[in-house]
Amino acid sequence: MVLRLGSVVGVAAFCLHALLLWFYAKVVEGTGQFELDILSINNRNGELLNGQCCDGSRITGDRKCRMDECDTYFKVCLKEYQSRVSAAGPCSFGSGSTPVLGGNVFSLKSSARNERSRIVLPFSFAWPVSNYLRPLQ
Repeated sequence: MVLRLGSVVGVAAFCLHALLLWFYAKVVEGTGQFELDILSINNRNGELLNGQCCDGSRITGDRKCRMDECDTYFKVCLKEYQSRVSAAGPCSFGSGSTPVLGGNVFSLKSSARNERSRIVLPFSFAWPVSNYLRPLQ
């Protein structure tokens, strides 16, 4: 095999260029936002997540909760992927909530309250990418 000076210089220049890029391009950044729009809710029995009534006790005949309706609002916690979802732990990518939007059943599809029913979580990521840079073969 015969190597010519031009090809050796070209390979050396390429290797130097790749090495410099590896030193300077170690972080990737991205920005955006996670947006959740609540359109409607249907909680006919007026129950909390744990099955208890929001207000008062349960009517024995139809199992519906008596007294006042629930004060319905929403909370969001944005985390990394979890194979078993847990409410415990930090919200790695942000959290947000709405004010009270209504009672047990309501729809916000064509309402002026839509802005109140929107949760926006801006995010900005930066992570090392050295594991993704592979030598050319």
